[in-house]
Amino acid sequence: MEIEQVGYNDLMAYMKYKSRKGASQRTIQHDMGVIKHYYEYLLNNKNITTNPASDITIKGVKRKVLYHILKPNELHQLYHHYQIKKSSTADSRNKVMLGLLIYQGITTSELAKLEVNHIKLREGKIQIVGSHKSNERTLTLESYQMMELYDYTEQTRPKLLQDNLTEKLFISEGGNSDVPNYMAAILKRLRKQSPKLKNARQLRASVITKWLKQYNLREVQYLAGHRYISSTESYLENDLEGLQEEVQQFHPLG
Repeated sequence: MEIEQVGYNDLMAYMKYKSRKGASQRTIQHDMGVIKHYYEYLLNNKNITTNPASDITIKGVKRKVLYHILKPNELHQLYHHYQIKKSSTADSRNKVMLGLLIYQGITTSELAKLEVNHIKLREGKIQIVGSHKSNERTLTLESYQMMELYDYTEQTRPKLLQDNLTEKLFISEGGNSDVPNYMAAILKRLRKQSPKLKNARQLRASVITKWLKQYNLREVQYLAGHRYISSTESYLENDLEGLQEEVQQFHPLG
């Protein structure tokens, strides 16, 4: 069949064929997502007039874990209440890491990959390296982050380097890098301030949910580094979950 001739019923038949061949629901969902995006491309280029995959949804696929979403002011407080003890190199480093989680929504694995040359202080930007799971992107820094980053990169980090010539941005004494341990210390301290905080993924979910209220889906897809728009759309569920929590809290039923 010619691509332009494929219709809704043809795609349904294709899904049934994949299922008979033993493909999982998640695999079929992924395949249909690719097909849907391709037809969207053809539609935008006026090669076709309708997207035959637009109304197709795959049932039975386990959805992402929904988190309690922290409001923007709660995220802001987590950052600004994180005090740096005098002469504490760990606090200086950890607050910079926390800022990148809260304002740029990056993942812990992306934190671990950051190098000094990824910071563009004069431009107020930070470059996030892509991977097989995420896209590369350049994100804007908040003004207060830039001051913390300057102090860390120009004063604190050189003290930690000693004879180690690593380019890793986040290091401890001797120039070694152990981001998972740094994150564990950050989260332990934050939970004393906000007991409902579970993990770093919850922070990222809260940031992406906030972005969805400010920007369109494609812009949020870029900011989050998602390879597929469906990954971004899944965070809309977090927003609905948060709304349901508020309704239940202030207007309980029964």
